[in-house]
Amino acid sequence: MADIDDDNAEVKPLITEGTWGFLMLRLWIGFRMLFAGAEKFYAQVENADGVKEWTFAWGNAITNAKGNILNVVRDNAFLPLNPKDFFMKFGVAEEKVEFLSAIQPDLWFSIGLPYLLLVFGAFLIVGILPRVSLFMAGITFMLLSIGLMSLPDAEGIMYLGVHVGLVAVAMCLVRHSRFNLTKY
Repeated sequence: MADIDDDNAEVKPLITEGTWGFLMLRLWIGFRMLFAGAEKFYAQVENADGVKEWTFAWGNAITNAKGNILNVVRDNAFLPLNPKDFFMKFGVAEEKVEFLSAIQPDLWFSIGLPYLLLVFGAFLIVGILPRVSLFMAGITFMLLSIGLMSLPDAEGIMYLGVHVGLVAVAMCLVRHSRFNLTKY
């Protein structure tokens, strides 16, 4: 039987630099998503004295989505928002694409966005499904980037590009994940 030399055996630590790096990125992305989602539920309302103040209400997300996001996009975007209008730009007959007029992806995305940000931000902070949560964070940031690309808002695109880059780095480090409630 061969002798085992214990002096040369390398012991790898359970918590490495990659573990700490992933934890920092996961928490940063999670808090960024959580606060961005919570911000969508605040609205400035006028109280009885005529003073405007910020209030939090679940219904504010829909009001903000319809009032702020959609109006800015509709006024400034060079791409049509409705699939029907998009096809009509290319000469497709209106009667062939009339069924698309009920679809409003801009409205559905702007209404669902605050909830996506809150849910996946909280999941990242707590450590629930980190791979899925990071993937959804990256997709959300990419969709927001595409929306800003149609405006054109170069500064906003740059900031979201940094967010996408941080998510990509976190996805590369997710194998070092140790402080989670779930594995995937």
